[in-house]
Amino acid sequence: MSFSKKRKIKFLFVARGPGETSQARALAKYIAEKGEKVLFCLLQKKNFHFLSGDKEIKTFLTKNPKELKKIIEKENPDALLIFNSKTWGGVNNFLEKPPFKKPPLVIGFDSNWLFNNKKYPAYQFIKWCDKYLVLFPKKIFEMGLKEKKGNFIISKKILKKIIPVGFIPSYKKLSQNRIAKIRKEYGVQKNEKLIFAYFSGFGAGHRVFAFNNLIDAVERLIKKGEKIKVLYVGAIDNLDQDKIKKEWLIIKKNLSSNEYFFALSASDIVFQHQGMVTLCQAISVQVPVFCNVHLLKGCPILKLHFWEVNPFKRIKVCEMFSKTTPIKKISRKIEEFLYNPVSRGKMQKKQNLIFENGEKKSYEIIKKLMKENKEKL
Repeated sequence: MSFSKKRKIKFLFVARGPGETSQARALAKYIAEKGEKVLFCLLQKKNFHFLSGDKEIKTFLTKNPKELKKIIEKENPDALLIFNSKTWGGVNNFLEKPPFKKPPLVIGFDSNWLFNNKKYPAYQFIKWCDKYLVLFPKKIFEMGLKEKKGNFIISKKILKKIIPVGFIPSYKKLSQNRIAKIRKEYGVQKNEKLIFAYFSGFGAGHRVFAFNNLIDAVERLIKKGEKIKVLYVGAIDNLDQDKIKKEWLIIKKNLSSNEYFFALSASDIVFQHQGMVTLCQAISVQVPVFCNVHLLKGCPILKLHFWEVNPFKRIKVCEMFSKTTPIKKISRKIEEFLYNPVSRGKMQKKQNLIFENGEKKSYEIIKKLMKENKEKL
């Protein structure tokens, strides 16, 4: 096996939810551009729209391990890349052993610190991955660890298998001309500010409280005479019908991965839940970002999302609100980052300093690991 022009390496991606689909797609496209063969398995049919237009990626629906087994036995991939190493937890002992012949290289990709079955028994992970690539820069990953004043505990044995690689997706900033065109497409006037909003509705659950907080906070600014538009991406079924009728609110139920990034990149600020993919995209292109998180009732780790966002907050690449943060405070912070160039500039500078291209680093690590595997044979 070699990364040469004589033989394409076959990569099989497996993506769990919408966030993981966006992460996997970014790396898949990067690898495909390097001339390798890319296959893509999705656990949920509703996530296929993220890959719309990606003709270089062959896609499959694998709702369970048995369906994945058929694809692996037919395609015989050189590397299996699983985006979220908690995939199919509790299904037919999948986390303990593969129901198929293990490909030469298996890597789990994660946006969390949940690698401790004793400490976090509700978040078991695949034991048979060769490595776990964590989609944060090293500094952020380390700041999340207990010994670095973070909140997560990982055993030394597992830490040896974890490699922080940076952000995936990692994007380049758009030109001002491109940004102006995108804003015009959404009907945003030159004298108006644009807020991009996303609150999941898929894997993380629909964060309706975050939507309400944003709408109420912006309403205060509108009444002061500020010119603002909010572009909200996501479901509207659970939302207050009066709130979704605001004339300054633009609603898009679905956007492809490209459309999503373009809209986010063309905004003045991003207002979101705790989702790491949206957060990483905002940091990549230095758009000030606010995360609105809360306690997870019924969850074994009530403060999980606070803990996840906290390292980002500590190095000031984002702001963080809770479900019960006063609307007055949220409104004041939105106003500050929309109109105060000093506040915007400080966060953007810190975002730029922490940015690392995860696709490039991941591909280099995969090549190194495959070479080492070959030499062992």
